[in-house]
Amino acid sequence: GGTNPALRIQVGQRSSRGVETALSLPLGPTVRLDANAALLRARFDDFTESVGGVAVSRNGNVPPDVPQRLANAWLGWKFRPDWTLSGGLRHVGKRYANNANTLALPAYTLADAALQWQSAANTTLALRAFNVFDRYHFTTSYYTTTQWFVGEGRRVQLSLNHKF
Repeated sequence: GGTNPALRIQVGQRSSRGVETALSLPLGPTVRLDANAALLRARFDDFTESVGGVAVSRNGNVPPDVPQRLANAWLGWKFRPDWTLSGGLRHVGKRYANNANTLALPAYTLADAALQWQSAANTTLALRAFNVFDRYHFTTSYYTTTQWFVGEGRRVQLSLNHKF
């Protein structure tokens, strides 16, 4: 059933344990650091997969597309009363692309940036850049061990937010 997205593989049980932490810290009257990290231990507890007609235990393996490490850091600087410049990093750890854990999607770290102007109490204009350094990365595997999704390249977004 690995190559047909209409078919599902029955898993007896899987579990995860982990810890997540978050920090929001003012570094002065105009600068703020926001960061978070998660460490995860996800495993198949009871899973036997048919491989070429042979039952193979996957107990103890990590389920596909589940990163064991995630982290984000964002630094914002309010350099004028209505203007904020910010930037940050997003890290996604290695993920496996198969139940056997023999094929791994590599970890990646991306940089983002933003410039925001609050033109009125209820109106904000923001210019955001994602994956600033246009880093080539894979986000997930797709039903097979040979087809991976390539993550978005550099992208810029201009948005206007007005609250009524």
